[in-house]
Amino acid sequence: MGDGEQRPLVLVVEDDVSNREVMTSTLVEFGHYRVATVGDGDHALDAVESHAPDVVLLDMMLPQRSGLDILRDLRADPRFRQLPVVAVTADVRPSISEEARALGCREFVAKPFSLDHLLDSVARALGGSMGPDAGSEPGTR
Repeated sequence: MGDGEQRPLVLVVEDDVSNREVMTSTLVEFGHYRVATVGDGDHALDAVESHAPDVVLLDMMLPQRSGLDILRDLRADPRFRQLPVVAVTADVRPSISEEARALGCREFVAKPFSLDHLLDSVARALGGSMGPDAGSEPGTR
């Protein structure tokens, strides 16, 4: 049925397999989102281009390229300047969250995170009420 295509697509960019699995299952089961994943910074931009996500959950500490580097590249590309990004990291230094916000991150999720906080952050980044209890309301992404 076409209903699945109307659910927002979340791209999870996370190198830790268990974190990636927890995020994916939470987003699918409780948030009712579609999810694509990538496990390193080198493939993140390609995944954004190929999947055209509605929002990106971006780990700030990745192998090869940092989340901040990826975020800078996204913002430099006119196609992705407005793409909602949620920064996710265990590095809670204020300088990291400030730089992520300066680069346009709509939300910042510190690890370890609660599942509710993750879902709420994705819903807020999407600018609507696509959380666990929301239906598919007209006008939401």
